[in-house]
Amino acid sequence: MGFFSVGDAVEVIGHEDGFWGSYYEATIIKQQTEQEEEVLIEYKTLVDDDKVLIQEPMNVRFLRPAPPEIEVSKFKINDEVDVLANDGWWVGRVTQVFPYRHRFTGSDRTRCNVWFDSTQEEIDYQQKKLRVHQDWDSNGNWVEKEKHDTGTRKRRFEDDGSSVLQQGSKKIHSEGVSVCTTSLMVEIF
Repeated sequence: MGFFSVGDAVEVIGHEDGFWGSYYEATIIKQQTEQEEEVLIEYKTLVDDDKVLIQEPMNVRFLRPAPPEIEVSKFKINDEVDVLANDGWWVGRVTQVFPYRHRFTGSDRTRCNVWFDSTQEEIDYQQKKLRVHQDWDSNGNWVEKEKHDTGTRKRRFEDDGSSVLQQGSKKIHSEGVSVCTTSLMVEIF
């Protein structure tokens, strides 16, 4: 079956409108065609109306292996990250880092504001929802993206609550940490 085998943990690259810049965890459960270009996958987090994990055929060009975990004690401004939100990993860039003390446990924690080019939003997340973004290159290697300075942008905030990420962010804030409200960032030129 080429590079991927039955049982492999993979990530499905979001390739439909509204899902560009996202990855969804899945497992390959069956080879689908003799040409080895399509496999049957089962998502780890996406379920149907009956709460059953979704299975679907997927062309291997939309798959990559699950990335290795990279330990990070603290993210920095301009780090490229993946954020776990709305059942998938969304690619973004850290714009601000906020250390804080948890009000119930007294433990030190960190929150990060993350800018998403795909949705033109900046949203606040707990650091534990972030991982280092890595690309899978044509040679079969994991490569960390280099930081780049995006420059200073003037922005104004509009709360329209319509995007996929904003809806997912509201769910995260309802888990007990309510530091800031969700807002849509709009560039002012």
